[in-house]
Amino acid sequence: MSFFDTDRWNEIWQTIARNRKRSIMTALGVFWGIFMLTVMLGAGMGLGRLFRAQLGDMSTNTLLMQPQQTGIPYKGMPKNRWWWMNNEDVETVKRLPQVQYASAVLWGREVHASYREHKGDYTLMGYTPDYQKINPQKILYGRFINEVDMVQKRKSCVIGTQVCKDLFPGGEDPTGRIIKLSNTYFRVVGVLRKQSTAMSFSDVERTIVVPVSLAQQMFGRGNGIDMLAVAGRDDTPSKEVDKACREAVFARHIISPDDEKAVWSMATAEIFEKVMGLFNGIALLTWIVGLGTLLAGIVGVSNIMLVLVKERTQEIGIRRALGAPPRAIIGQILSESFVLTFIAGVLGLTTAVGVLSVVDSIYYQAVTVAQDGFEISWMISFGTGMLALVILVAGSLLAGVIPATRALKIKAVDAIREE
Repeated sequence: MSFFDTDRWNEIWQTIARNRKRSIMTALGVFWGIFMLTVMLGAGMGLGRLFRAQLGDMSTNTLLMQPQQTGIPYKGMPKNRWWWMNNEDVETVKRLPQVQYASAVLWGREVHASYREHKGDYTLMGYTPDYQKINPQKILYGRFINEVDMVQKRKSCVIGTQVCKDLFPGGEDPTGRIIKLSNTYFRVVGVLRKQSTAMSFSDVERTIVVPVSLAQQMFGRGNGIDMLAVAGRDDTPSKEVDKACREAVFARHIISPDDEKAVWSMATAEIFEKVMGLFNGIALLTWIVGLGTLLAGIVGVSNIMLVLVKERTQEIGIRRALGAPPRAIIGQILSESFVLTFIAGVLGLTTAVGVLSVVDSIYYQAVTVAQDGFEISWMISFGTGMLALVILVAGSLLAGVIPATRALKIKAVDAIREE
């Protein structure tokens, strides 16, 4: 039989229409299965994209180190000793072969900023230039702190977008303008927009960044720093980066290399792996649940096709008696199950994509536009959609295998005699 044989498709439709209610209820199982699979996949992919958006372009092999009390006596030095990192620790770590970038972090305090009649209170942070390479934020205007700012202790600052909106409500480029921080005047050299929140020690939008060398002078910190941020090389495991940095810093401060309490550290690679493992587990669970629901619908189609084969025993027997080849019988049964399953599945897939599209639009308006949040999509990828369609086609054919086999076992003589 030709694929474009209208008589064949008319017969398929009449067969399904004869059991309209039963066919619709069975098709709903397939519809719901592919609908739930698609929606759950979209939700899982959207959460994964949201997590990656929060990371931004941040190095996934980042290490943070903060001094704590020592836990082991070492070379005449007592335990429970407080110690502090300094600029020399940053330079020492930078020279390690396992390290790509290293930056000092110094927490300032809340400062009062003003420009003409506009004013506000914001957080002051001290960084070195490499921090923008470790945890990049989007630069809307100007630049980040550079080495010249560091060496000359320039009164240069980079402001967040909210600071910019408050002090310069006209929306103009503020670079080059002079603002007052407490009792000191600073030149704005750049404007930052939040791109990553995974390693932010303050609200980027309400933060003013100055060279760490100047922040140390402003707060009387000498050459001390609060934290060391490190980006390890991509081909180096995070544990090796951690070990190398600990040994280098501990050697400078007479701390036992085995002292686990002397420093608090956090490796983003381990967090990234755990979170991605969680998302992979969610994705696997989604496929299992979704395919299970879809399989239940396919089993329902198979059952109704078995009933239809039973009801058409005489018809199939007559066809066999008139010389219909097994291929024609199998093709007829498979076509009927394919049409029922495929139509229901395509409707379910289309509806799910429509729902995800609506969610996408709502998120964009409510979060991306209204709250200046991350711009992400909750739609499934094209490859995932094609995979779901392939599974659907395979399931529709699978649903007709058992009924087709049952039809082939019908003998013409027995079928004609059956009432």
